[in-house]
Amino acid sequence: MPCSLVMRPGVKLGAAALMLTLGGLLALPAWSSTPSEPLESSAAELSPAALIERMTQAVRSRNYEGTLVYLHDTHLETLSLDHRIKDGQIEERLIALSGPIRAVARGKDRVNCVLSDGRPISVEQQNGGRFLDTDGIDPDALQSYYQVAYLGRARVAGRETDVVGLIPKDDLRYGYRFHIDRETALPLKSDLIDRHQAPLEQLLFTSITLHPDATPDPAATAVVEPPHSVRTAPATTPSSHWRFEPMPLGFKLVMQHRLQQADGSVVEHFLFTDRLSSYSIYIEPASANGLDGLANSGSVHAAGRQVNGYQIIAVGEVPPATVQAAIAGVYQAVVATQPEPEKKP
Repeated sequence: MPCSLVMRPGVKLGAAALMLTLGGLLALPAWSSTPSEPLESSAAELSPAALIERMTQAVRSRNYEGTLVYLHDTHLETLSLDHRIKDGQIEERLIALSGPIRAVARGKDRVNCVLSDGRPISVEQQNGGRFLDTDGIDPDALQSYYQVAYLGRARVAGRETDVVGLIPKDDLRYGYRFHIDRETALPLKSDLIDRHQAPLEQLLFTSITLHPDATPDPAATAVVEPPHSVRTAPATTPSSHWRFEPMPLGFKLVMQHRLQQADGSVVEHFLFTDRLSSYSIYIEPASANGLDGLANSGSVHAAGRQVNGYQIIAVGEVPPATVQAAIAGVYQAVVATQPEPEKKP
């Protein structure tokens, strides 16, 4: 799963995190921009729901490229992003400009990666997962576990932005603070935040260039239809003998499938979301070097334990308490067996 981990759903700060931790990072002091008081605008223009919808449409429809910086844990990395609409599909290329060479290219059907050791990897495209993937964010569906608020205005890359916050109400999830360009509606800065609005990771454009459509062909210039998003997927129940009770508050199972491995073993994958944050649970036969306890890469946390000869791992861009609670609730259901009918003499 290397490439799918590199770029996961959401405006993925953690997506950059996992790619960048493949190589060394340059240590620098952390910083944060503070939104100013909102200037005179209509209530409709400053509605968080309206701003998020404009942002989502902009990411689906605009061609642009730019230089970004990614900051976490006082570490800084510079990235180049090229985002194009071609034949009605989004194509993206992300390249690390400092440190070891790392790159991710995402097309219609495949994701291609070049890791820090120069090794190329190609995997099948997954739902969502674009670098600036804002699809499926529904402010109305988030009200139980997030405060959705307009936070003012701020300047990013020399441009005026409106700032919208999706602020967690508890310690089981992270939220986002988007700086949305007033002219283009693109997210020029995205902060991963905790319930106190402290930034855990920051991703921002230092420069951005918009490109006109390369061709008048309607198929190339039309707004891309939104993909099926994990955030809007209906809740489901487990189809295997594994059960997940209790789940961390607010999270629901929305996807499950079996992954056949090269050695013939099977890994079961279950995906859970609260309609913004998400985590996965992987279940496979236990091995001697399986994860026991907690691990993390930036804001991505994992927790593991063994149950009845199986390795259970929960991983996601969520707080450690969430993945710990997730694996604590995993157990095998007892399957009732039907008694054999009595044989007649």
